[in-house]
Amino acid sequence: MFSSGFRSAPSSAFSPMFIKARSFFSGPLNSVRMDSKDAQESLESGGGARCRCSNGRRKAVAVLVIQSLLTAACAAISIYFYLHHSSEPNKDKGIFLQSIHETEPKFSVIWNQEMHLKDNNKVNLSCGGPYIVYMWACVKSYDTSGIVNLTIEQGSRSIQLQSMQDTQECQETHSVVMLSEKSEFTITFKRDPEVYIKKLHLGLHYMLGAQCFKKPSPPGNNGQKL
Repeated sequence: MFSSGFRSAPSSAFSPMFIKARSFFSGPLNSVRMDSKDAQESLESGGGARCRCSNGRRKAVAVLVIQSLLTAACAAISIYFYLHHSSEPNKDKGIFLQSIHETEPKFSVIWNQEMHLKDNNKVNLSCGGPYIVYMWACVKSYDTSGIVNLTIEQGSRSIQLQSMQDTQECQETHSVVMLSEKSEFTITFKRDPEVYIKKLHLGLHYMLGAQCFKKPSPPGNNGQKL
């Protein structure tokens, strides 16, 4: 009698409730499974992508560092060569003069390098050899036939540079002269009384740069210079 009271109910009586409960608990479980699966897939795919991106960033940083080092090295080399060459002494030898008197050969120095003016018309040389002489002069004459001869005297030698007369225009000229080793020369005027030098610029420049050769001795002179 009691056993009939505790007889289990037919399965059809509990099937809707059982299905609902199963659906209620299986939904979160499935979601957990899907989340864990997605996380694993993201680790397998996205993690590798992040690693690749990180490696790419490291390579880019390395390239930038190398470029910066190369740029700094080039700048340092350029500065070194600039300072090295700018600190070298000037090898030019020359002098540039302007006249300060209309009738007498008196000059002042505009520029000079290893050549020096003395007594307003004497120039000391540091090296003998070929010199280019360039001149710009303006002459005024009250006699149309009057001339001025500009000469260089060195010892017993006299080198005429230019004959000038009043042509209503300033004159420009240049020539090459040979001057003796380490010997001063004198600039002189030989002019007619009615001729005046209004303006005169005179320059001498050594043509062999840093080279300076001694004057050769003639044969049979026992090595002595003239």
